[in-house]
Amino acid sequence: MLGCNKIHSTSYHPQANGIIERLHRHLKSALKAHNLIKWTEMLPIVLLGLRSALKEDINATCAQLVYGTSLRLPSDLVTSGSINQTINPTYVTSLIQTMRSLNPVSPALHGIPKIYINPSLKTRSHIFLRSDKVNPPLTPPYTELHLVITRNDKNFIIDLNGKQSTESVDRVKPAYLLADDTDNSDQTQSQQIIEEPTPAPPNPIKPSTTRCGRKVRFPKHLVIDYIV
Repeated sequence: MLGCNKIHSTSYHPQANGIIERLHRHLKSALKAHNLIKWTEMLPIVLLGLRSALKEDINATCAQLVYGTSLRLPSDLVTSGSINQTINPTYVTSLIQTMRSLNPVSPALHGIPKIYINPSLKTRSHIFLRSDKVNPPLTPPYTELHLVITRNDKNFIIDLNGKQSTESVDRVKPAYLLADDTDNSDQTQSQQIIEEPTPAPPNPIKPSTTRCGRKVRFPKHLVIDYIV
């Protein structure tokens, strides 16, 4: 009638309630054993005792079942002694032996790939800087040469248009310069003598003749234009 679905469930679970009530009974009796007004002050010690108490049915403690080792009690800090017990090899003893045989291994980040860094970045005096902005098509990905002022493992301080700029090592690429031949080029330029080419003298106009031997004479204005 109301459009609701009724779910049949039970709010009482005898098994779970029995375990909780048993724990509450031990907890309350342990707190009552201490004549203190503030029971919260003794709660950590009582809980430590419950977790370190040996259960006769399984011959182990709660901490051994969870962590594979026993908890450090205040008495262990004062007196140093070991209790030798002969226990049959069970799950608890095998777990304790396994946990003791484990050695810590340094963590490794297998999901992160290693970044390649050119070793020449530590020695080169000039670098190329990658441009991360949106550029027009066919634009070079790296800018011109930049002088390296200082450097470390992560950042580079370069000369960018007359100003110092801090750039990440991921954006730079080493520049390989050729040998400096400025001194040799200056010497060769000083030794060379620039000679201006002298203009060739104009060729004299030879009189043109026909096959019959007749001389052909052109008008003067045509002859001047031809010479120029």
